Amino acid sequence: MMWEMESNAGNCPSCTRGDLITIVIEVAGRDLSFTTCHFCEAKWWYQDGELVSLTSILDLVAAG
Repeated sequence: MMWEMESNAGNCPSCTRGDLITIVIEVAGRDLSFTTCHFCEAKWWYQDGELVSLTSILDLVAAG
């Protein structure tokens, strides 16, 4: 499993402030990324570039 962390210059869709942090990992051959807002702590998961629920991420990790 590989991962990397980066800061994003984008704005949070929840609070509209900047300072997002993204962690990118590969699990079972799939690209996953987790983004969180430093200010309001909103969180998003993406699988292969598409927004997905935490449940689908957990299912993928459990199966992988």
